[in-house]
Amino acid sequence: MSTEIRHASAVKPRSICVNKDVTPDDWDRCQAFTPATNQPMEKVYEIGRLNKMDFDKDILEATLSITQLEYGTIDSFLQLAGVSAEPGAGLTLSDFDDPRIDFYLPGKDEYAGTVEQTLWLQHMALDSFGLNINAEERIERTFELSGDYCKIAREGNKYLIFKEDDAPSGTSGNYVIDVSDPAPVEDPNNSGVYILDLWRIRSGTATQLTLTTDYTYNNSTKEITILSGLASDNYRIWYTAASYGTGGDPTSLNNVDDYFLGAENVTVTIDDGTHTAVELDKLTSLSIAATLNRIEQPKIGSTEKFRDVQNRDVSVSLEGYVKDFTILEALMQQAGQSWALIDFSSFDTVDVIIKIYETSSKSSFLIGYKATDLEFSDDTQNYTADSFADEPISLSGDALLITTTEGNL
Repeated sequence: MSTEIRHASAVKPRSICVNKDVTPDDWDRCQAFTPATNQPMEKVYEIGRLNKMDFDKDILEATLSITQLEYGTIDSFLQLAGVSAEPGAGLTLSDFDDPRIDFYLPGKDEYAGTVEQTLWLQHMALDSFGLNINAEERIERTFELSGDYCKIAREGNKYLIFKEDDAPSGTSGNYVIDVSDPAPVEDPNNSGVYILDLWRIRSGTATQLTLTTDYTYNNSTKEITILSGLASDNYRIWYTAASYGTGGDPTSLNNVDDYFLGAENVTVTIDDGTHTAVELDKLTSLSIAATLNRIEQPKIGSTEKFRDVQNRDVSVSLEGYVKDFTILEALMQQAGQSWALIDFSSFDTVDVIIKIYETSSKSSFLIGYKATDLEFSDDTQNYTADSFADEPISLSGDALLITTTEGNL
């Protein structure tokens, strides 16, 4: 039944890679999807005037937080990395540096109902990723993204349309793209503008195209004319329309993959690079936080900031009970050796490997995460009267591998 306020069942997140030739995809198993905007501004005064003259607005700040259940697939990471399939060696943090992602969220009047509006976040960059595993709980992923644009398409423009076109062999010069199904609707904020964003990927290089300079649009014929097209160019086109056209609703439910995976499906090992990796079987919780530290610097002549990655941080937090000091022993480069003297000043690097399986029998591997060259950061041994002692340990590094191929780990 339609309601006056929107229920979470009436929306479905979907992403489109802007600057890579990758097919859009739904984001399944999301538990929270939280876009937020902030408009930095300053009041401008002058001597001799009491009240402000105007507001000086800076570039809009848009952020997106996503919480997603771990369900054993790499699809979301492929979208963020701008690749159609996992590379042979898996995904590393550097794969997320350059791709820019659009997220859109069609809002319906009810579950499987009629679209009323579409939230559109443009050119978002991944800032961080987290993995959280707690005993007897569902495994969760978290993502944080940032960008400079946020729009809501509504009323006669409520359907956001994405079209992709590959120029065929022999293309040279003017190249025409039909966008009649569905037909673009004029941007009410910019008279005569129908195409809201258009990118060309040529030989791996993405370029945002400009109306009249790089392409024209004829609203009578519903055709875009690319002025200097070449064979194999990939064109990525966004506009709003009054319907989805014959293509229909692009979102769908995923009833094939696991709905969620629990901590009992996980194996965690620590590897000192010298001895056989040792399983950490007394952990009660584990978290990985991977951060891509980006500059957010405005640039002259643009309403979009630089978001290049300066460096990356990976932190691993392990919490469990004190008994054999397995982790500390590995940091001594003596994993599994029953080492007689743990010297905190002699610690070296270790790898932590998380393998996630389809069931608790751990017979069918689904996805894994490997944080490499981790240094000891800190630990705390807690002894409390009439309680078992626990020992949270933190490790830090700058590298993380994500893969669905167990041999990569």
